Amino acid sequence: MQSSTLRRRTFLLGGALAAGTVLAGCNRSSTSADGAVDTFTAAFQGSGAGEGIDPGVNTLFIDEARMKSVYDGLFEIDATMTPIPRLAVSAEPNADGTRWRIALREARWHDGKAFTADDVLYTFSRVLGPPQRRPFIAASSLANVDLARSRAVDARTVEIALTEPSFEFLIALSAYGTKIVQNGATDFDRPVGTGPFVFESFEAGRQFVATANDHYWDGAPEIRRLRIVSAESDARLSAVQSGEIDYADNLTPSAVRTLQGKRGVSLGSTPNSGIYFFAMKTDRAPFDNPDVRRAVMRMLDRDELVKVALEGQGEVGNDVFGKGFQYSADLPQHSFDPDEVGRLLSRAGVRDLSFDLFTAPVAHGFVETARLFAEHAARCGVKVNVVLGSKDTYYTDALNTGQLTMGQSGPLPIPNHFASRLLTGSPQNRTKWSDPEFDALYARAQATPTEQARAAIYQTMHEILYDRGGFVFFGNTAWNTAARDRFQNLPDAVPNSHGWARFNRVGAR
Repeated sequence: MQSSTLRRRTFLLGGALAAGTVLAGCNRSSTSADGAVDTFTAAFQGSGAGEGIDPGVNTLFIDEARMKSVYDGLFEIDATMTPIPRLAVSAEPNADGTRWRIALREARWHDGKAFTADDVLYTFSRVLGPPQRRPFIAASSLANVDLARSRAVDARTVEIALTEPSFEFLIALSAYGTKIVQNGATDFDRPVGTGPFVFESFEAGRQFVATANDHYWDGAPEIRRLRIVSAESDARLSAVQSGEIDYADNLTPSAVRTLQGKRGVSLGSTPNSGIYFFAMKTDRAPFDNPDVRRAVMRMLDRDELVKVALEGQGEVGNDVFGKGFQYSADLPQHSFDPDEVGRLLSRAGVRDLSFDLFTAPVAHGFVETARLFAEHAARCGVKVNVVLGSKDTYYTDALNTGQLTMGQSGPLPIPNHFASRLLTGSPQNRTKWSDPEFDALYARAQATPTEQARAAIYQTMHEILYDRGGFVFFGNTAWNTAARDRFQNLPDAVPNSHGWARFNRVGAR
């Protein structure tokens, strides 16, 4: 207990230190005569060796923060989960949604080369090419791209052919894993992008450093040097209080209470932006039985989980992703019901149910939630064995390990959520969900021209998951940030959206 607590209270900020101490040689931010910020340091939840900077495969929040400083996508999503153009200027489908013509903006890579249509085609070929050790995130989102029939019309225009109609293709282009890489790039240890900052160095679990791209197509950053560091929750709190860092992401409710009213610190919060879930592996016992999955949905006291494990900050979830965002389904609330659990398990022919819950201290409240859920299950006559994994490899391990796992997500457009996590063979399919009816509905939605008609199909897909899916979305929390108040234009935004963790607009007050 004592040693694990000490480990949690230690973080790396260019060198190991105990939370709350001042790091000798730490580059505290300073402002030059023209108002530019010499160095700006932002801290995010780290994951040790599990971190990376390959935009095709890395998915952690801290990975995304680093990659959006170096790279751009054709489109990204705004706070309403709507695609907005970035490296693309515009995109138009043909009449049946099987071909999209995309106009590209004028931009340059960090090595001075011009950004062209060939870079787009190369990025798609990389994502859709032979899989590597870690799967390409966007492989399912872009699965219907027909590379053989796609072409560069000219340097600033690309035409993408699809094997099947898709009127949601702009959302696919804004998904995780679709940031554009340079034609021919193979070395992602020293990335070259088109983004607002130029890569300088990276060490997994420690820090990333980049310098301002004065030729950035969207305007040169005021920050001259950006540092993104890995830090545990307690360490982020202590470091932003002391001024060792300038910005802290994803703070706990208790950290927010500590910082309220503190001189020199400003707070930000976005509701419904931390989505907590359990994930049942539907390809193995006992969760290959839909009645057992239905029983689990009624096996947890969501009110108590939010009140105790999530410190009362948030709202109860109802096993439907995206509460407060696109296509949120209006369905009766799943509630804690031991009698219904017993009835469903009896119908499934299951007695003396016991299973493992694999978790790790990778996000606020995970371990507390797991143990509290085990208590709820015990009140239903079910034994849950809480198994702790390594926080450094948890999200990779949890893709395939165990029977029941946990996770936290930011909001995503519903089509991206379905494509990356729930279609048969999806690279982030944590529940191993494979359902021909669900897959067919998704394909039909993509081929449907009107948003209203697509929303009706997505509603049906939500209802399938609500009834017998593998995810249990039990709570939605606010996403809390803190920063030194001498800065302006800080990224207080919905996680996964364009504005989140973007520092190229930050400047001194």
